[in-house]
Amino acid sequence: MNSNNDTKKNFPKDFLWGVSTSAYQIESGNINSNWTAWIEKKGLDKVTDTLNSNTQYTEDIKLIKSLNLNAYRLSIEWSRVEPQEGKWDIDSINYYKDLITKLQDANIEPFVTLFHFSIPEWMQKKGGFKNSKNIRYYTRFVEFVVENLGNKVKFWITINEPILFGVLSYVSGEWPPGEKNYFAYFKVKRILERAHIEAYIKINKIYKKYNWEKPKISIAKNNIDATTNDTFSEYPMKIYTFLWNYSFLDNIKKYIDFIGLNYYFHKKVKLNFLSKEMPLLETIQDENINQKQDVLDWEIYPKGIYNLSTSLYKRYKKDIYITENGISDTTDSKRSEFIIQHLNFIKKAIDEGIPIKGYFYWTLVDNFEWIWGYKPKFGLAYIDKGKRILKNSAKTYAIIAKNRHI
Repeated sequence: MNSNNDTKKNFPKDFLWGVSTSAYQIESGNINSNWTAWIEKKGLDKVTDTLNSNTQYTEDIKLIKSLNLNAYRLSIEWSRVEPQEGKWDIDSINYYKDLITKLQDANIEPFVTLFHFSIPEWMQKKGGFKNSKNIRYYTRFVEFVVENLGNKVKFWITINEPILFGVLSYVSGEWPPGEKNYFAYFKVKRILERAHIEAYIKINKIYKKYNWEKPKISIAKNNIDATTNDTFSEYPMKIYTFLWNYSFLDNIKKYIDFIGLNYYFHKKVKLNFLSKEMPLLETIQDENINQKQDVLDWEIYPKGIYNLSTSLYKRYKKDIYITENGISDTTDSKRSEFIIQHLNFIKKAIDEGIPIKGYFYWTLVDNFEWIWGYKPKFGLAYIDKGKRILKNSAKTYAIIAKNRHI
């Protein structure tokens, strides 16, 4: 029998252990996406057929199962399902249907994301999410997907990282459509808020129509654990934290059933009148205290996941799922410790009464990472001659998930 101390070390029995992916980053053949056009325009590294998860998804499921995981966050590639305006690709929706069915057969809970940065090129040409009239196209896509998959899905994520998407697409201009306009950013933010709310209402109506069990719906929100380098005032940090972490959630809080937290960043905030992030504000690395990830040079700060979880629960009083957390680690020398340290802080939050219900590591297999191509290595596995090979860190995560304690 377990002692009381052993029991206290355990994560809850219903805790979800998972991995996250997105369709465009692991599939091949998404030629109708705005990202495919953007890559061609900018001369960036192209998506290859290395992973081919749209044809090798049974191998992905075997990999997930071998890691003792019971949840998988995936996304539906809009440009695959609706490659031309108003024309649905039945083979593609059947592929996603089969993927989700096979996950359930393996006792793996699917978390399904409906918009993960990539949209059809025809939607981009109509103005994308900068044009409020285009919300109707998004909700039509949501309706089609949910009508086809809804009876198999309990958890929906309508939008992935809306603030990051808005900043990189409409402030820094690094992502399509490549604009650099604060006013455009705030317009897109408002439109995405409306799009989420309309999708939330639409999904619930469909479930009610078919008498399916009520789903849980939210967004996946990238939050930054922020400090300040300003010795005179904490206002820059507080303003930045509100704009980045809370302003979107505050406007949709009546239309979310849980908090989806993506955590990667801890940074200091400073005033900068020429900022490419937020009006007058930008973040800098804390050079003194934190290690860095390779390639992307992001800080490693595990306590941030505790800080953000506690502040989010205090503000919204909703269950929390860590929908993304991962490290770019080419040599796989830091990933095991990264996972252990972040899970330690998650357990600390749970022990203090914060209802964190699951953890999804980003990501399953080394994949395509947008403008960085295949250089960052986030995966628990790598591809060798078409085969998925587990890294040592994956085995660490598998043992933790199996035993439910660190």
